Amino acid sequence: MNATKPSFYLHAMLGLMLLAGVSLTATPAQAQVSPDIDDWSFDVTGAIPVFLNASNHENFGADGDDQFSTRVMSGFNPGNITFTVTAPEQNGVTVSGQFQINHHLQGPSVQNAGLFEGRVADIIIAGDFGTFNVGKGFGIFGGSAIADMGSAMGVGRFGGPDAADATLGRIGSGYTYANFNPRVMYTTPDLGGFTFKLGLINPEKPGGATDELETTTPRVESQLNYLIGFDGGTLDLWAGGLYQNVGIVQGDDYDITGWDVGARLNVSGFQLSGSYSETQGIGSDGLIGLGLDVPESGNGLNQAEADGTQWYGEAAYDFGGFVLGFSYGEGSQDATDNPFGGVLDNTNQLFMGFARYMVTDQLTLMAEFQDFQSDEQADYNAFILGAQLTF
Repeated sequence: MNATKPSFYLHAMLGLMLLAGVSLTATPAQAQVSPDIDDWSFDVTGAIPVFLNASNHENFGADGDDQFSTRVMSGFNPGNITFTVTAPEQNGVTVSGQFQINHHLQGPSVQNAGLFEGRVADIIIAGDFGTFNVGKGFGIFGGSAIADMGSAMGVGRFGGPDAADATLGRIGSGYTYANFNPRVMYTTPDLGGFTFKLGLINPEKPGGATDELETTTPRVESQLNYLIGFDGGTLDLWAGGLYQNVGIVQGDDYDITGWDVGARLNVSGFQLSGSYSETQGIGSDGLIGLGLDVPESGNGLNQAEADGTQWYGEAAYDFGGFVLGFSYGEGSQDATDNPFGGVLDNTNQLFMGFARYMVTDQLTLMAEFQDFQSDEQADYNAFILGAQLTF
């Protein structure tokens, strides 16, 4: 028996039992509960974002009139807490386990029903050879694009006056959603500024579980990043791709494919970001194998031959704890027919202006303005105030 295990188990139990009363050493990114017994560590991080959203949706009412709503809601990221356990390094290998619990604020007229979920359950194996992630975690394709400043910590696009659970950020108005899926992923070590990720991802079955479709092989996703450092800043360049086959039991197979490129410049408080992608089998909603409950999306299978495009640009400036920025992006698809019905022409457009102020290292106040327009969905304007505790 490994002599360090009893000490680790005692440490982990004490950490969990004493979370409420222990003195936490907190930074904007993480709080630690880590006596380092026998060189094991146990870390706890998390965030609680809450937003007050006032929005007006054109022609949304049953009588064709506009509908105005005010809601207290989740943002693109729901409330979350992440536990990370790291074992002592042995033979040049460090092994960690990471588990995340998420809580979403529910919509109106629904009590005690805010969605709870686990987005991350991951084994992380790291060394000079790079890093393997085995379990459930964030995807690869579109992963760098999703790190925009505006929607990543804010709200972004949302479904309507009664939107519940997490919002869409720029999904469908700038990028395709990387999502949290079971996967096996490898990341190279830093190779002179280059890093490469390759993953086998659980494939999506458009339309949900059914015996009419076959997905016999995983989806393959990859991304190459090149980080350039210089006096006063960095430039991150990336390119990625995905491929998945979908078999129709009584019909022809089709492929879900995509590629993206992007860049993010940070220099002297300025951040400039941009991303562009093209997909097939993923429509303007930017969801792999899924469709929103709107005519141009169908149930996901309708998108079998759909050609989609996503892009956005963003500029922001950090004045030293106070951030101002704006971004604009689109998600579009061309009309196409297929045996499952096909899709209509559609373009989603989202303009966002946003402001952030760090009151303390742990508390951030936020404001966001949105103008959303779509060929198929209700146009809306929204003004949003928010607060986030980060620990």
